[in-house]
Amino acid sequence: MKNYSYLMFMMMLLMSYMMMISSNNWLSMWMSLEINLISFMPLMYNNKNLYSSESMMIYFIIQAMSSILFMFSLINSNIIMYNNNNLFYMLMMFSMMIKLGMPPFHWWSVLMMKKMKWWTMFMLLTMQKIMPIIILSFIMMKFMMLFIMLSTMMSAIGGINQTNILKIILYSSMNHTSWMLLSLFYENNLWIMYMLIYTLILMMFINIMNKNNIMFINQMNMNMNWKNKIMIMILFLSLGGLPPFIGFLPKWMILQTMMNLNMYLYMLIMLMSSLIILYFYLQIIMNMLMINYNLMKWNNKKMKSLSMLNMNMILNLMLPIMLMMNFI
Repeated sequence: MKNYSYLMFMMMLLMSYMMMISSNNWLSMWMSLEINLISFMPLMYNNKNLYSSESMMIYFIIQAMSSILFMFSLINSNIIMYNNNNLFYMLMMFSMMIKLGMPPFHWWSVLMMKKMKWWTMFMLLTMQKIMPIIILSFIMMKFMMLFIMLSTMMSAIGGINQTNILKIILYSSMNHTSWMLLSLFYENNLWIMYMLIYTLILMMFINIMNKNNIMFINQMNMNMNWKNKIMIMILFLSLGGLPPFIGFLPKWMILQTMMNLNMYLYMLIMLMSSLIILYFYLQIIMNMLMINYNLMKWNNKKMKSLSMLNMNMILNLMLPIMLMMNFI
């Protein structure tokens, strides 16, 4: 894609976000969703990737179907009597969950991830989630809480034993989105801070992955220098929500609110899912450290002490988490 075309579609994309934020009725929200779809699809295209057209088609079909469901529920909610509106609000909620790619409607996003560029994935996991979350903030129902609990557990279990880093980040993003949706029950503005922090961490992570052309876990031991490895380890721990890293801050604020409302069961489920996410991040980190140490032993003795220092730091962080998992 030429630079001026890319700039034009990016401007359209930004315009759709501004339109959504300033919308005061359902019709303008639906229009902003459609403008967003039309402007984002060309940004997905990559003439060097034969599978980009397939990803575009999958994305278009899913987004179009969810938009049809959204419009159907919107039209009928205005026609049918007010007492029956909950059914159509539920359909609207399902349509937004499909757009977000949340479990159990996540199969399409898994198919797309293995055929996508890093920066396109970044936009899909951050910017493209803003509009559905804004709509969900207006139609939150008590039933949504059970849906969030199901999504957070399915996303945590789905990421186990994955070797493709894009899929791992995808399942992690589903878990983070569950936390954002949970915050809508308590404070509408808390999800904005969560999204900003998550976007910042993910941007730094994807920048390293993209520069080193890494897609799978085993490539992290061959294609990266030790500085990037240390940075990736820190970002993994932050994405996992381990204190004192910044990724823990929004989760801590949400947990504090849940404790004040005595929602201990939901809090336990969210913590267990976060521990599972952190567990497979720690598995990747330990794999990087062990192989990195063996390579350094043969090549550079000066770097051996640095590798051991990093290993001790990670072990000191991992042992308390293992103890917490044993007590839960």
